[in-house]
Amino acid sequence: MQPYSRSGGTRRCFYEFQTLVACYTSADTVSKKECTPNFDDYFECLHGFKERERTRLMLQQLKENETTKNGVTASDLYKSAGAVYENLDLVK
Repeated sequence: MQPYSRSGGTRRCFYEFQTLVACYTSADTVSKKECTPNFDDYFECLHGFKERERTRLMLQQLKENETTKNGVTASDLYKSAGAVYENLDLVK
C-alpha cells in the first residue's frame, strides 16, 4: 500500500495498515489471532460499520427523546454546541 493519497498527504488508514503489517511480520507474533485487534481497527477505518451503527443509535435515541420529552433532544444539542452538529450533518 502506498502511503500517499491522490490529493497528497497520507492515506486515511495508512497508520492502521502499518500497525497491522508490523504485527503480522513481528518475530514475537506466534499466530495471526494475536493481530485480530489491529485487523479490526484497520477494517473499521476502511469501512466504518461501527461508527455508522453508533450514529444510527444516537439518532434513534434523539428521536425517541423528542417524542417522549425525556432526556436530551436534538434542539438542546444544537443550542449548546453551536454549529458542530450541523457541520457533521447528524442533527438537522
